Amino acid sequence: GGWKIGDLLNVKRPLLEDQFADPEKYWINSILWSDPIEDDDRNSAATFGVHESPRGSKGAVFGWDVTKTFCARNGLSLIIRSHQSKQGSLGFDIMHDNLLMRVFSARDYEGHGNDGAVLLLSESKNPRSKQADASFCQKDSEAKPSQSKQSETSSQNDSLLFVRPQVLGSAAKANHVAMSARRSGRRSPRSPRSSSSNAAQRHSQQAQAHAAA
Repeated sequence: GGWKIGDLLNVKRPLLEDQFADPEKYWINSILWSDPIEDDDRNSAATFGVHESPRGSKGAVFGWDVTKTFCARNGLSLIIRSHQSKQGSLGFDIMHDNLLMRVFSARDYEGHGNDGAVLLLSESKNPRSKQADASFCQKDSEAKPSQSKQSETSSQNDSLLFVRPQVLGSAAKANHVAMSARRSGRRSPRSPRSSSSNAAQRHSQQAQAHAAA
């Protein structure tokens, strides 16, 4: 949408249910109910822009180009969102050229066989951050001079924000693996939680590398 972070910060809290019917506040429904288009969605030609959502008229689905434009307009390097469960997922995904992280905390939601996850955010003082921020400032000023001043201010803040997922393994996955092991006669099948944990660790390293870049 055309809204900015400042518009969201100016919304009066709490919002009552009847206030969402106000046409002037309808864009808030879109924030709550819109979903990103999957990076690996090859079945749809609508991988760019904004399109109708299967959830209904309250939200939409949006492509990576929308995420990239929104981040550039608001001076963001990462968006974290929830409110979407993916079949068989780890509970979190890194999407849209590493500009968006999706997290969902309820495991086995409505029979999806998904892991649950939370994201742990921590700020770390790091000498590399000033160099990284300065590099970002230089790249950003080449593209949009109006944003360079904001990036220069950021470069004075000598800190990094680390994002680390913590995964709670799916009970449905564990039961499926255990049943498969019994049928095949294997004695010690690999734990699905271990598999989820290893995959989560790889995604976590990717997220931290992006945050520090």
